[in-house]
Amino acid sequence: MEALPDLDRLSVGEKDDLIRALYAQVAFLTAKVAELEGRLSLNSQNSSKPPSSDGLGRPNPKSQRQKGLKSAKQGTGAIR
Repeated sequence: MEALPDLDRLSVGEKDDLIRALYAQVAFLTAKVAELEGRLSLNSQNSSKPPSSDGLGRPNPKSQRQKGLKSAKQGTGAIR
């Protein structure tokens, strides 16, 4: 990154150009940060990435089985 020029020596037009250049750089970097944050939130559950790319901090997969269901033999009230 270049050193900041002496603003007292710049003309109004040069200051305007500097402001425009800095504004464009802020816009570019803001978009880049948003893209990188989006990449960080991807894992094998919500993208086409393989599970091995999730690393150690990957969330546990959700079970497809329904919890809390009783089997047919339980709770029928039948006496043996």
